[in-house]
Amino acid sequence: MRAPVEKGTENLMAMRLLETPAITVLRRAMDAYALRQRTTASNVANLDTPGYRRLDVQFEEALARARRRYKAGFSLQPPQATQARLEAAYEGPVLEDELMTLADTQMRVAVVVRALQHTFRSLRMAITGRTAG
Repeated sequence: MRAPVEKGTENLMAMRLLETPAITVLRRAMDAYALRQRTTASNVANLDTPGYRRLDVQFEEALARARRRYKAGFSLQPPQATQARLEAAYEGPVLEDELMTLADTQMRVAVVVRALQHTFRSLRMAITGRTAG
């Protein structure tokens, strides 16, 4: 006979299942790209604002550092290692550059979404033993 499970324990177990380093890094990537989209929108909105300095989100460098550490045999420690950072540039925004940033971020989001789909598909297959449905 199975021992009774306290209310909320199953949800906690499910949440822990979703807190793998890979999923956490992908979640951080989505957070960083969402921040980049908002920052780029702010840059576009302030194209004609005198004295406005372009804002940029730094994420890929932190991700590359975490990846190098992981390949070197260290555990992937996403909480601090993959944190996005907001920086102000010395120059004002340029519309063409902001549009390129939007397109680049859109492509990066598509890659992360595909990685998340693959991860969750593998997780579902491990739990259910089925490949589809």
